[in-house]
Amino acid sequence: MIDSKSKNNIFVSCDSSNSWQEYFDLIINSIEQTKKFENIKNFYTFNVYLVSNEEIKKLNAEFLNNHYETDVLSFNFYEGWKEGVLLNENSLFPGEDSINDIGEIYISIPKIQSQSLENGISFSKELSTMAIHGALHLLGYNHEDILEEKIMFSKTDEILKNIILD
Repeated sequence: MIDSKSKNNIFVSCDSSNSWQEYFDLIINSIEQTKKFENIKNFYTFNVYLVSNEEIKKLNAEFLNNHYETDVLSFNFYEGWKEGVLLNENSLFPGEDSINDIGEIYISIPKIQSQSLENGISFSKELSTMAIHGALHLLGYNHEDILEEKIMFSKTDEILKNIILD
């Protein structure tokens, strides 16, 4: 069984056997703030899935050929997003049919928990950071080189300022 919550076309879900529903609001708020910061209209849909380390490792191996756990994975449905702007509405990947669905974000809650401890920051800040990070990837931001990384991380820091964390 799946538990889910949505607001402003941000859908968050997880397997109901996990007790991660308490994180739904923070993730929704983090992506809402990202959309607002980037002036993204509310009719665009973001799908977020909270998963285990095993599940994210499987996805990372299957789609990116990386055989390790990671914190967040983003899968764009478009080739056309670049730095927060949809350059080409006709650039949906094969098999995708809705121009309003931007893509999917997978977040490993156990990985976020361990990273927050390793980094000495609150779980809420780490989770919010990864939700923003995943959303920015869907909007065409990357960190392949140092300039892109500075832009993406700077945007993340600015967006975090608008989120109340515990």
